[in-house]
Amino acid sequence: MPGPAPFRADERASTGTDERLKSTLADLDALLGIKEEEEHEEAKAAASGVNAESANLELMQSAVTAEVAKLAGKAGEGKATSEMERDMTDQMRKLVERAKQMTEEDSRDRSQQKEALQQEFEQLLNIFFTGENSMDKADIKRLKESGVFGPLTFWVTEIKNLEEAGNPNAASGVLIRGNMRSDRASVFQSLCDKVQELFGPKYSVLMIEDPEALGEDEPAPRPVKTADGSAAAAAAPEPRVAFQVGVVVLIIEDPEALGEDELVPVRPAKAADGSAAAAAAQETRVAFQVVLTSEVTPPQTNGWKVTVAGILLLLLMASCVQLSLVANITKLPKETLEWLANPDNLNTDVLPPGLANWDPSPYLASAFPVAISIIGVNFMHELGHRVAAAVRGVKLGPTYFIPNLQIGSFGGITPLLSLLKDRSQLWDVAAAGPIAGVSASIALLAIGLSQSHPGGLPQELLVPVPTQLFQGSLLLGSVTRLALGPEALARPDVMISPLVIAGWCGLITNALNLLPVGCLDGGRMVQSAFGMQALSLSAFFTYVGLGLGLLGSSLSLPFGLYVLICQRTAEKYIQDNVSPVASQKQTATAIAVLTAVLVLVPMAPEVAQSVGVGPTPNLFM
Repeated sequence: MPGPAPFRADERASTGTDERLKSTLADLDALLGIKEEEEHEEAKAAASGVNAESANLELMQSAVTAEVAKLAGKAGEGKATSEMERDMTDQMRKLVERAKQMTEEDSRDRSQQKEALQQEFEQLLNIFFTGENSMDKADIKRLKESGVFGPLTFWVTEIKNLEEAGNPNAASGVLIRGNMRSDRASVFQSLCDKVQELFGPKYSVLMIEDPEALGEDEPAPRPVKTADGSAAAAAAPEPRVAFQVGVVVLIIEDPEALGEDELVPVRPAKAADGSAAAAAAQETRVAFQVVLTSEVTPPQTNGWKVTVAGILLLLLMASCVQLSLVANITKLPKETLEWLANPDNLNTDVLPPGLANWDPSPYLASAFPVAISIIGVNFMHELGHRVAAAVRGVKLGPTYFIPNLQIGSFGGITPLLSLLKDRSQLWDVAAAGPIAGVSASIALLAIGLSQSHPGGLPQELLVPVPTQLFQGSLLLGSVTRLALGPEALARPDVMISPLVIAGWCGLITNALNLLPVGCLDGGRMVQSAFGMQALSLSAFFTYVGLGLGLLGSSLSLPFGLYVLICQRTAEKYIQDNVSPVASQKQTATAIAVLTAVLVLVPMAPEVAQSVGVGPTPNLFM
C-alpha cells in the first residue's frame, strides 16, 4: 500500500512573495544605510552613518510608513482591518526601535542587528501578504507540529491553497485533505480548538464535503462478522477528509481521496433488531479549510442598510393599509364605485359622487383589522427568527421587508451577521420564522371563519368577497369550503370576516417563503436537511413552477423576479457544512415544503366545480 503523500506547501505562491521581500528588504537596507561590504569596511561605514541615521530617524519612520502603505494597497486591496492596522503599527514601532538601537550601539555586531531587523520587517510584510498568498508557511508548520493530526485522528495526505483546489473565487486559506481515522465531530472540534489556541481569531476552520472526491472509484467493501457469526458486507470506507487553513479552519470531504487504496477501519452499524450489521451507505467524504476569519464573516450592518430597512418598513405598512382599503372597496357607495370605474374620472380633482353624506365608520372598522393583522403576521414571522437566533447566539442584521400590493408583503430578507456553527443551527433559525408566522396566520383564519357564520359578526363589519378568489389556493380553498359549507361558496359572493383576508394573505406569504430556493426560509431548511444537491434540484423545479404560473398564480412572476434578484444564492456562512440534521427535522422540512406547494397551487376549474368553490370557471388570484 503506498504511503501517504508528504505535506506540500504552496511553493509557487510563495515565489512572488520572496521576490517582494527581497526587493523591499533591499530598499530597507538602502534606507537605513546598511551595505553588504567586507568586514574591514563595515566599521568605517557604520561610524560615518551613525549621525546621519540618528538625525533622520523620523524620516526613516515616515518612509517605512509609506512603503508599508504601498504594500498594503497591493496586497490587501482594501481589505485592511483595525486588527491589521494595529499589527502594522506595533511592527513598525519595533522596526524603528531596532534601527535606533543600531545607531547607538557598537557597530561590531551590526550584521547580527541587520539580520534581526530583517526578521522584524519580514513579519510586517507577512501581515499584508498572508491574505494574498494564503496561510503563512510558518503558521502551516505550527499547525502540522501541533499534534492535532495523526494516524489515530486525521492522517493528512495533502495541503494546498484553496485557489488551486479549483475555485478561483475561494477565500484565502488552505485545503487540508487526508483520511479520517476517528470520530469526525471530535476531530473537527479539536482542530477548531487548536487553531484558536495557536492563532487566536486570525483563522477559522470549516468542514465541507470534499468536491474532488465525488465520482471517483472507491475500494470494494470488506466483509465483517455480524452478531450471529455470518459474514456481511462491510460499509464503504469512511470518508477521507481534508483541512483548509486560512484565517478560519474548515473541515471538508477530501476530494482526491476516492479511488486511493486505503486501509480504513470499518465500524458496523446497528440493525433495526439491535444486531450489528454493515452500514448501508457511505459516509460523506470531508475536507478541512483553514481560512482568514475576515473572509468567512458575513457582511456587517452599516448606517445606510439600517436606513433602507426603515424605508421598507414604512412601505410595508403603506402596502398593508392599501390592501385593507381595497379589500373593503365594495363598502363604498354604489355611485362612487361606478364613478371610479371610469378611467377618465381618475384625472380630475372632483370629489366622487356619493361621498358627501357617506359615513366611513363601517368601512374603516372592517379595513383596520386587515391592515393591523397582516402587519402583525409579518412581525411575528421575523420575531420567530430573532428569538431562535438569540437563543443560539446567532447575530442577525436588520430585516428588509418586501412590500406587495396584492398580499401586503412577500416577507423579508433577514441577513446573518455571524458564522453559523453547523447546518442544524441554520435550520433552527430558518424554521422559527415560518413556525411563528404560520401559527399566527392559522389563528387569524380560524377566528375569521368562525366569525363568518351567521351570528358571528354584525353584518356591517363583514366583507363581501367574490368566491372565485378562493380558487387561488387548492388547500386554503378546500379548507374554507369545509368551514363555511358548500352553499356559502356556491354563490357569486360570500360575506366573510376581515380576519379571513388577513389569515389568507399571511399563509400565502409564509408559503412563498417556504419554497425551496436560495436563501428563502424553505431554501435554508432544505439545504440544512438534505444538502446542496437537493437544494439545487428543488430550486430548479421551483423556478419552473413560478415561471409557468403554477405556484402563486398572478404572484408567481413578481415573486420569481424578487427571488432571482435578491434571494437566489444559498447560505454559505456555515462552519460545519457536512454533519446532517436530525431525521425529525428532515421530515418536518419535507412536510413544510409539500404544504407550501399545496397552498400555492391554484384550483383547476374542474376541481373547483367538483368541490363547489365558485359558480364560474377559475380566474385564479
